[in-house]
Amino acid sequence: MSPILSLPLELRELIYEYIFSSYTVRRGFHTTSSNRTALLQTCKQIHHEAWRHLPMNARFHFCGTEAMLDSLLSVDQAVLTRVRHIRVKAFTFPLYATRRQDLGYYPTYYFNNALSLLPGLHLDELVVEDCFHGFGLLDGYRDVVTYFDIENLLKSDAWKKLVYITPNTDFIASGYDHRRKRRAQPETWDTMVKERDGPESGAHVELWITPETTTTPRPWKARPGTDVVENWRLATPEQELKGEVRVIAHRGKGAAYTQTGMSQKMPWEELKGKEGGFAPENWTPYYNDMADAVGWVYGGYGRRMMLASRALGHYE
Repeated sequence: MSPILSLPLELRELIYEYIFSSYTVRRGFHTTSSNRTALLQTCKQIHHEAWRHLPMNARFHFCGTEAMLDSLLSVDQAVLTRVRHIRVKAFTFPLYATRRQDLGYYPTYYFNNALSLLPGLHLDELVVEDCFHGFGLLDGYRDVVTYFDIENLLKSDAWKKLVYITPNTDFIASGYDHRRKRRAQPETWDTMVKERDGPESGAHVELWITPETTTTPRPWKARPGTDVVENWRLATPEQELKGEVRVIAHRGKGAAYTQTGMSQKMPWEELKGKEGGFAPENWTPYYNDMADAVGWVYGGYGRRMMLASRALGHYE
């Protein structure tokens, strides 16, 4: 008999938790981490006891939205509901296997829509990396769509703690916002989650910045750059800071954050490859009005096609 099986079950379970808590499952990257799942292959009894501790304690790191959907739509519901930690670069994602010829372009959707395809998901922590600021995307629209990417996630379910990482302050501090829908943060988002979970629930949103001149993060707040452009008196030293920003949100005590979602019971490639594509009726592409739609097709076509290509997994 294996020495580990001579231990009481309670101690074996502590060992399984310890082993898998330092394990990161990487999907979609060219390189992978060491394989600690070999433990599950030692014998039937250990597999039976230990398998559920892997999704509950390991950290899942996906190179993009497509890699996340490929992985999580292919596992059993019993595994999905045990996943507790996800980190992902939140590319907008297409719902079609190839470019829609009838539309002439590639409609893509916000990351929070992807979560609704995973009913039963309830994460202790979701870490999301901004995909819009990079890859040659230099037009001002990226500042606005990052803002709404964050806001849509704050309105979504599936997470108890959300960390959204963006490489600069432009999502709020830039002067671009033709819709004039951005608001001073973090107070507006903080009020939003408190209204959702209750003012005494402990729900809150914070902004943290790591200034370019230091490696130490600090609390941060800012007004929309469009407001500051129109009234320079609103500017503060905080507004002038540059550096990586983290939006950190916590759901309230007792909040129901399990993703109800839409159960598809199909692998992602099969779902996306359905005749006519897969597009839920209540979803709309991530442009927000006709001006954005026209910009998608014409002015920003090449850059948005680049995002669609990266969303399909052609990146590292």
